[in-house]
Formats: sequence, C-alpha cells, structure tokens
Amino acid sequence: MNDIELIPLGKLRLSEANVRKNDSNLFIEELAANIEAKGLLQNLIVVPAKKRGMFDVTAGGRRLRALNFLLAAGKLPKDHPVACRVLDIDAAEQSELSLIENVIRLDMTPTDEIRAYKHFVNEGSDLDAIAKRFGRTRRFIEGRLRLADLADPIFAALEEGKITLDVAKAYATTPNHDRQMMVWNELSNSWQGNNPDSIRRMVTHSAIRSSSPMAKLASEADYLAAGGKIERDLFTEDGGETWIDAEIAQRIAGEKLQAFAAEVAETSGYAWVRPILETRVTYNATEDLHQVHLEPAPLTEAEQVEADKLLETISALEAESETLDEDDEAAAAEFQTRWEAASSAYDALHDKAPVIPEEMKANVGCFVIIGADGQPAVASGLYSDKPLERRKARGSDGGEGASGAAGEGGSASSAPKPLSQKLVEELAVQRRDILAINLASNPAIALDYLIFAIADSRALYSAQALGTTLRAPSPSLYLANYPESPAHTLMADMRETLDLSWTEHRRTVDRFSAFSALDDDAKASWLAWCMAKTLEASMGIDKKTGQSGPEPIDLHDHLAALMGINVASHWRPTSANYFDRVSKQALLAHVSEVGGPTMAASFMGSKKGDLSASCEKLFAGETIVAPEVKEAALAWVPEAMRFRVLAASEPDEEAPVEHEPDSDADELEPAEEQDAHADETVDA
Repeated sequence: MNDIELIPLGKLRLSEANVRKNDSNLFIEELAANIEAKGLLQNLIVVPAKKRGMFDVTAGGRRLRALNFLLAAGKLPKDHPVACRVLDIDAAEQSELSLIENVIRLDMTPTDEIRAYKHFVNEGSDLDAIAKRFGRTRRFIEGRLRLADLADPIFAALEEGKITLDVAKAYATTPNHDRQMMVWNELSNSWQGNNPDSIRRMVTHSAIRSSSPMAKLASEADYLAAGGKIERDLFTEDGGETWIDAEIAQRIAGEKLQAFAAEVAETSGYAWVRPILETRVTYNATEDLHQVHLEPAPLTEAEQVEADKLLETISALEAESETLDEDDEAAAAEFQTRWEAASSAYDALHDKAPVIPEEMKANVGCFVIIGADGQPAVASGLYSDKPLERRKARGSDGGEGASGAAGEGGSASSAPKPLSQKLVEELAVQRRDILAINLASNPAIALDYLIFAIADSRALYSAQALGTTLRAPSPSLYLANYPESPAHTLMADMRETLDLSWTEHRRTVDRFSAFSALDDDAKASWLAWCMAKTLEASMGIDKKTGQSGPEPIDLHDHLAALMGINVASHWRPTSANYFDRVSKQALLAHVSEVGGPTMAASFMGSKKGDLSASCEKLFAGETIVAPEVKEAALAWVPEAMRFRVLAASEPDEEAPVEHEPDSDADELEPAEEQDAHADETVDA
C-alpha cells in the first residue's frame, strides 16, 4: 500500500520506530493552534499496526500529538478523518523513514520568516491573527517585525549568515538606524562583533531603563509630555522599557530634585543644600569637603517623659511576646501592630536634627539625592566646605627658604613648580583607563597577563611589581599540622613538571616576556595548577547531620562529577589518618557497610586499637575475604570524603541569581554629564 487514506484520529497511535523523542512536546499548543486554524497541511505516514484496525504513525508524531491535544480539548471528534499515506514496510525501514523526515530538511531562515510576517502585516492582517495562524505568540511576531526594520547592512549580514540571530536582536534593541550603524561600524570588524551583550550595551549606552530611580523620579507622564521616546525590549523575558532620550529624563529629574533641595534649604537651617542626580553621595561631590559628625539635639523634658513611657511599653511587650500563641495569627498580627507602633514612636522621638555649633553654621550643609524608590531624599551625613587645617610637611620651612632665594635671584632657569598630588593621581587613573580599554580589546595578551599574575609568586611582596589586584593565594587552613596527603605530594611534584624557565629572570618585565613566549599547552598547565591550589576546603556531608567543619560546596561536587573523580584511587583510610580518630561504634558500622552485619559481629569483642589495625588492613585489601567484600572495601571512603551526587534542579527551584547592573543603561550618568540644573547650589 502507498496511497493517501482518511483514517479516524482514534485509530492512530505513535510508532516505536519514530526517532523524535526529546523535543516531541515542544510548541505542541502552537502547532495545535495552527492546525485548528489552517487544517493539517502535511499528511502523516503510517503502517498497519499488529492490532487490527489500528495504524502506527512513523512520520508525523508531533502532528499526531497536536491532533490529540485538540481532541482532548474537545475541538476535534475521535472520528475526525486524518490524511495518511499508508506504507507496508518493516521496523528498520520505518526508523530510516522517520530519520530522513526529521534530519534531511531545511528550516526557513530567519530573514525569510521576517519577510513572510511583514507581508501579512502589509496585507492588513492583525498581529494576533498572524500569531494564531503560525502557532506563535504575539510577542514573538512583534520581535520578528522589529528585526525587519534593521538597518540594511545589518539585515543583509543576517541574511548572508555573517551574524547570528542573537546579534541581530542586540542591534534591534533600538529602531534608530543611526545608532545601529554607529555601533555596527565600530564593532562589526572587531572581536566583539559577535558578542550580543557588548552590542546591546553600546546601543543603549545613552539611554536609561524605565525601572531606574531617575526614571521613576522624572515619571513617564512628564517624560512623554516633554517629547521623550520609549523603546520596549522585545527580546528579553522581562520586556523592560528603555528611555532613549536620557537628556530629557535628566532635565526633568534635575528640576524636581532642585525644587526639593530648595524646600530643604528653607526648613533645615543648613548653610547650603546641593542636589546630585545620583542614588548616593559620590566621591566627586565631596572631594573638596570634609564630613562632620554632630550629636542630635537632646530631648526636652516632656519628650524624655514620653520616651520613658514608651520604653516601659516596649519592655511589657517583650514580656508578652514570650507567652504569645504563634498559631493564633490574629493575635500575632495585633501584637505586631502594637510593637511597631511603640518602636516607631520611640525612634521618632530620637530622630532629631543635629545641633550645629554657631561657629560652624556658615559652612555645614547636606546633599539631596534620588532614593531607591525614585523619590528625592536627604542623604545621610553632613559636610563642611571650610578647609581643614593641615600640618605643614616636614622640611617645608627649608623648602620655602630655598624657593624664596631662587625667586630673589630671578633666575630664568628656575625649576618649574611640581604637579599637585591631586593632578598626578587623576592623570594616573586616566593613563590606567587607556591601558585597560586596550587590554580589554586584546584577549590573548589579557589571558597571558592573568595567568602570569597568579603564577608569579616572586612579585607578591611589591605593590607595583604586577600592577594588578589579581592574586591567587592559597587559602588559610587553620591547622597546626598539614595532614599527610598523597594528592598534596602529587601537587608539589606536578609543579616541577611545569615549564619553569620563565621564573629564572630577575626583572618582572623579563619574566612576563618569557612567560608570554611559552606555548599554549604550557600556559594552560600553569593556569590549571594555579587554579587548583586556590581551592577552599569543603566537606562531602550535609550540615543536617550535625557534623561540624567546612560547609559543603555544591560546585566542588559538580566539578568532581564532571571529571569523574574516584576518591578511593587517591586516598585510603589508615589508623593514623582516620581509624584511630573515630569511635569503635563507627568502625563497626564501616565494617558492616562493606562486609555485612556478620563480619561486624565478629569484631565486637576486639579492643579499639586492635579493631583500628584490622580496619586498616581490611580497607587496604590486605585481609583474606570474599572477592566482593574486598572490592567493596577498596572502593570505600568515609562519608566526609565522598563527593555528593547533586540532584538536577527544577527551573522553579533554582536559587535566584544576584546580578550586577546588566548594562551601562541601568546606571545613572556621571555627575559631570548631568543636567546643569542639578549641579546648582541652593543657599539657605
């Protein structure tokens, strides 16, 4: 048979010969929606089943699952006719046919898919209708249509396969072609040209996120009213919004912060109040100031009486909390309300402005910043703009005399005045940044520098020798004596196998040059050895057992699994390193673990010392026992020495990841680039 037949859906079942297994349920709902809207566009391939009247689906398993999804949802009847090509072939041929259908085919390219969606939009189709027709989400269609508006050179690169879809999505973060092309021209021929994160950061570097404190302060309504534009990121899960006209947001936020600072200046009595468009007081804002620490104003007599009453109330509540029924949620909530009210009232009494001495009132002020919630806030800490009295440096008198003499002589060849310390430090930082940006663009040199910095132990005692904060010291062990360990000895021996030729040079620059000249295998060996000696100690048992000691480290256990480590091949228990140091009950339990209760019972009458010696021989394979017992004994190590087998985490069980700001767009702009309104000083 090799004909197309209409077979009732209820008589079709998936063949064991169908090769698609792992992703068979992916996007089934979308495929079902597509079949519901357009019908089955491609027939199934089936063979007669052993059960009379039934058919096994060899090719088209996902389509069958989608049809059954519609059947379960009540959208298709059980006798719904399904177009099938019926073949009479054996099991081997069925698997071959299934493999051919799933492997020898070419999916539509992203650019072809983009053009198809754009065609339907141009024809007047609704996005929801397109999404339903193709079994996609509306968000997916919107994202593809955003890619359709890429600048021509970038779209052409995607079509020709010169860039990946993820790179194209990074450029499409903004619809602004000028900004896209600016980044394209800068990165397309560099090593960062295929790094979506780098591209996305550069595309949005002058923008701010809608969730940032500055955006909250400016408010979306005011920003839009001032002509600001908002872009929605269609390629990330959170779908965050980006405000691309950062200068508008900064101006609005600066004006609001300025107004708040004026109010504080009128009511606080400070000599000055300075607003800064930051969430904290920056170093640049305070480098010419010094912080002053003042005591708050004392309580009045009436306030002290009130504070004493509140303390009595708080003490009574503390006593009451010991008898509180925690299972009574209503009573617990009512108690918490009273506790918070008393505590807040007590804190409010003591939250008084500091007393500023008369001689300081003309110089003490504060800063106004943006709170994390986007509201203006007075920053903690007071500052004085009066210069501090500084002691003259030693020898300054002699220096002044010498310079004065030179001045009187009027010599034109007098030495120029040296640069100020502040200027020297600023120039050093800027010089460092130039080196850093170039190093960041040369990963090969950076990798050599990284390995050299952690391998070159000769330079650890000189702050300037390596010029980096990167180090890889061995961790502290807090042990009086280092335990004997074959693996530790092997580590020492392994260092002697490394290429040590570069360490013979005296100057750091010469050592680095020699290290850079090593081949990649030699450098990789140094990197692996240096990384290995930084490992912290951890235990293989869980803290639930009550065992004290270093905490278990999941990543250590995962690394051990990746490398297939067999602890027993590296370490064997002896009387000295283990058996003499545990209880007799523990020793009997270990014997029972490898030899069973009968063997353990035979040692019940042994003294602890004799039992320890017997265990050393048993677990070294030197005792005459049954082969299976010997095998188990040679493979045994204590629980604390074992690397744990970690269960796979479900997606919703994984611990939240702590993120640093994901792009420059999430950070506030530097103070010197912010609106001039925010830099003005409000005088009281």
